[in-house]
Amino acid sequence: MLKAAKITLCNLSINYVEKGVGPPMIFLHNGGGFWNSWEHQLNYFSKTNTVYGLDWPGFGESEAPNGLISLSLLTDVLAHFIEQKSLDKVTLVGNCIGGSAALNYSKIHPAKVKDLIIFNICPGTLIYPIRILRTLIPALNNQPFLKTIVRSLFIFAFTKTPVKRKFPKILFGRNFNSDNDLSKKYIEKFKLSSQTSSRVNLVFSVHTFNIEKYMHNHIAMKHLLIWGNDNSITSLKKHGYYHYNYIKSDEFKVINDAGHLCMYEKPAEVNQLMESYLLRNR
Repeated sequence: MLKAAKITLCNLSINYVEKGVGPPMIFLHNGGGFWNSWEHQLNYFSKTNTVYGLDWPGFGESEAPNGLISLSLLTDVLAHFIEQKSLDKVTLVGNCIGGSAALNYSKIHPAKVKDLIIFNICPGTLIYPIRILRTLIPALNNQPFLKTIVRSLFIFAFTKTPVKRKFPKILFGRNFNSDNDLSKKYIEKFKLSSQTSSRVNLVFSVHTFNIEKYMHNHIAMKHLLIWGNDNSITSLKKHGYYHYNYIKSDEFKVINDAGHLCMYEKPAEVNQLMESYLLRNR
């Protein structure tokens, strides 16, 4: 059974789950999500490893920061977790912003990371389909009054307009199942104003996840990149192949008929890909 606990990291109360005995594996979820998206992988790999699933600040059961939910904050949370748990030779597995944090941590602390597996890596401001937003939204962080107005508009859109109906459906592929446990968790959490506030804060932080910034002139350590081909959040065509070429992934695997949460939609296929990759590396 996955055991839940709290730990103080970067002056925030962070929720995490733990299970198993053996080499450490840490699973890092996507923006707006929770450790639960990795439930199938946590249970599967706990047979041979000590597995951990974190709730990022502001999401799930973790405390929200006052400021931006930036890449540097997530990287620091991960670094302090590894330090406090006295972990070494860790396997990092991350989705979207979790993948960005895992990649950034492995750049800063390469000796601490044994294996790296990334899913649907966050495209930063490329996630905005309108070019002007890629410069406008980050600039609002220096305009408190305007940011407050725009922030209120985002909150209104997420909670009072038809936009709210897209979540969590947009996170899954074409075969959305509103009755699975993860969908129910999303529906429950999306009703909370605190989680909505954190999602909006992430909108104003997304520029910090631009891979050209944190991986500029850095060679990524050997890793496996996985993408859902029906991903509506980070497109395989627009973002997947771009990131694959930018960080020169050693292996790139596409999960068919699955979206941003392909690890939950196709657990058996994903587990097999991950296990095969880890075995080849050893």
